[in-house]
Amino acid sequence: MKKMNILIIGGILVAIGLFFLWYTFISRANPILPQKEIKINDSVFSVEIASTTIEQSRGLSGRNELSQNSGMLFLFNYSGVQSFWMKDMKFTIDIIWIGNNPSSSEDSDWSGKVLGFVENAPIQPNAQLWQLNIYNSPDGVSSVLEVDAGTVKRDNIKVGDVVNYFH
Repeated sequence: MKKMNILIIGGILVAIGLFFLWYTFISRANPILPQKEIKINDSVFSVEIASTTIEQSRGLSGRNELSQNSGMLFLFNYSGVQSFWMKDMKFTIDIIWIGNNPSSSEDSDWSGKVLGFVENAPIQPNAQLWQLNIYNSPDGVSSVLEVDAGTVKRDNIKVGDVVNYFH
């Protein structure tokens, strides 16, 4: 009888532990990140900042939607070719490749230039890893902005446009 009580209590403790692990890591696997504002031409975007490898690998995966004039800004420690995919994405996006601008604007903390973009990157439900499209940036990209599909066209974003980042 005593062994049975110990087993029951042990099972309950394991179940509680598993619940907390699930709640902490799985149910909140893609939390909202700190937000800042960036401006491209006259369009202002409220963006989440993905600066760590874990945040960048998660990206917008698993999210159900992205509201207009919001997005995720990926900040890299180096300029170069950046590669993105649509793993576990539930909606299409525009991907904007941004390079550092050597002459930062006085009214922002940082500025860059649009070096290129991908419009309407499609979702790939049920695709295996090796089947996913890889989107490679041009060389010299130090940050990447993911926004709702159609934003590039709607806001008339072009290569060479200045991007200002505000803290």
